[in-house]
Amino acid sequence: MNVLGRGQAMYIKTIASAMTLALVMAPGARAQTKPRQDEGYPLAGQGLGGKTGPDTWMSRWAEDWSFLRDPGKRKHALDALKYVPLDEGGQTYLSFSMEQRLRGDYYSAIGLREGAPSQAPEMYRLFVGADLHVGEHFRAFTELAHASINGHGVTTRAPAQEDKARVQQAFFDVAGKWNGADVGVRVGRQDFQDGPQWLMTTRENANMHFTLDGVRAWAMGADKRISVYDLRYVAESTGAFDDGTDDSRRVRGVTVGLRLPVQGDIYFDPFWINARDQAKRWGAQVARADRHYAGAHLYGTRGALTFDTAAMYEWGDFGSRDIRAYGAYSTFRWALSKDGLRPAVGFHADITSGGGGYGTGTLRNGSLLYGALPYFSWATWFGGANYIDLAPTFQFSPTATTSVALEYQRMWRQRQDDAVYTGPGAAYAGTQNVDGRHIGDLLRLNATWRPHRYVSLTARAERFLAGDAMQRAGYGDATFFGGWVTFRF
Repeated sequence: MNVLGRGQAMYIKTIASAMTLALVMAPGARAQTKPRQDEGYPLAGQGLGGKTGPDTWMSRWAEDWSFLRDPGKRKHALDALKYVPLDEGGQTYLSFSMEQRLRGDYYSAIGLREGAPSQAPEMYRLFVGADLHVGEHFRAFTELAHASINGHGVTTRAPAQEDKARVQQAFFDVAGKWNGADVGVRVGRQDFQDGPQWLMTTRENANMHFTLDGVRAWAMGADKRISVYDLRYVAESTGAFDDGTDDSRRVRGVTVGLRLPVQGDIYFDPFWINARDQAKRWGAQVARADRHYAGAHLYGTRGALTFDTAAMYEWGDFGSRDIRAYGAYSTFRWALSKDGLRPAVGFHADITSGGGGYGTGTLRNGSLLYGALPYFSWATWFGGANYIDLAPTFQFSPTATTSVALEYQRMWRQRQDDAVYTGPGAAYAGTQNVDGRHIGDLLRLNATWRPHRYVSLTARAERFLAGDAMQRAGYGDATFFGGWVTFRF
């Protein structure tokens, strides 16, 4: 596996820049291992991605099991595998992780075409990881993965859904601490989520997680942090251990995090991202794309309110054409009660610019990097470009281990002279030639149940009611169902 690919000089510069900033933030000389510390910058603002359970994270490297050094805290059957000491003092240890997920989906009409056949894929994935800590300064993490897909109507097997065997992550950290600020460098294959969920996630919905090859560096004080990174995409394939580095696609950037001095836990993260793709498609054109994102991410909790918002301006070049685009995203939830059903109400509202996808002038379509497509649609039918939505939400918990979320989402296209796009960014053919801005409505349900510490069940349903922009181009209503059981320790 070519972990770094080309551009090693840029990686060295990235490391040097981040470590210089770290020294400026907090000069000093005491060492520590973790890129996150409970007594330092709060975990909620460190860009680690989401949690999947009481003590598990979507990114397994974000977990810290060193507390099991105390035998009195080992209370569960598999705790012996979460902390395996390799020396007498327990400073060198291994932590193992595993996830198995069995999933089934149903799509009533492939491609939303009226009269199109249905599809019912059956999917399985297996992740196995090992996290090695050597003393106070070094850490190595490896995660292997396997995924398969079969079922009714499945004719293609993309690497995101099927891979015989993959080194999903393989990196090492060198970390330290200077006067209370955690600093470190990570090199290798890794998942990276330090940005708004609309731009960066692990691709949890798919069978395989989304990972990249390269380097990241960080510095974290008590109320501020910085993250610098330079990463290449993985050249995904369906064979065994044949996923190398794709040097034609690159993402790099800087995120600065600030914990605001206000009531509650609120974080403000300005960011700059540069994404390059040597063969990006928009409409009927394929060309080299060089796109910059400059924006800010504001999120956190205050009392009963939880919110997550981001806004960005995008510019660059697509072949010989200019890029000028924007996007703004927001989600709000108010907890009505902490007792009983624990009801909560809220909404999300989003807009990404459109225009030029089928033209010759300035390209004005907003573009997601590898963001959370199920945020817009469980079936990934829509979102990410030339798109507006407004969706009231309601959530409640019938029991202490279950949660149900309901949503009604109304969708429009921002420019009716441009196409309607799928979540991954492909155009619905012909929609660029018809009038109408109303894409349609989505009725959505998500339910989860955790019957055991290591087991969770998820069910999703989505009904699409086609609007005039889709109907006039020959597209119609559709239904999606999905369900899976996950074993994770």
